[in-house]
Amino acid sequence: MLELMLVLLLCSLLIFVYTTIVSQSINYWQENIEQIHIHENLQYSLHYIEKNLRQFNQQQIKYYPNIQQIESENSQGQTSYMDFSGRVIYNTNTYLYYHKGNRQLRINRNTEHNILAINIDQVNVREVIPHTLIEVSLSTFDKNGKEHTLKSKIRINARR
Repeated sequence: MLELMLVLLLCSLLIFVYTTIVSQSINYWQENIEQIHIHENLQYSLHYIEKNLRQFNQQQIKYYPNIQQIESENSQGQTSYMDFSGRVIYNTNTYLYYHKGNRQLRINRNTEHNILAINIDQVNVREVIPHTLIEVSLSTFDKNGKEHTLKSKIRINARR
């Protein structure tokens, strides 16, 4: 009887240790998956912004730091905007904008207001070198309250 109780104690101890290790591994895996999704979301958004800024007419780009807006001509010769102020933009020429209330980057093609990225808490644009180089940074917070920020410097040939 004593041997049986000792075997049961050892088995329950092994099961407890195994369960604890598996539980911690699952939590660690879930946290890493969340970090990967956050990073992918920010990276995709920055790549999209860079790509579309490069499609603007580089000789016509104007950056307005007080309203965090970029203006230029698109490939069809129409004046287009990228607005990162956080306001909701209903202008048909605003190609991309940040909707702060919903924490979204939105694409405004044909006035559809499609969502490019979600869970974006902050968008900052600043001139590193006036009329030449801007830095775009996107930030978000994970479920633990840790801030994640991704930045990209983009060369522009803005008109003075």
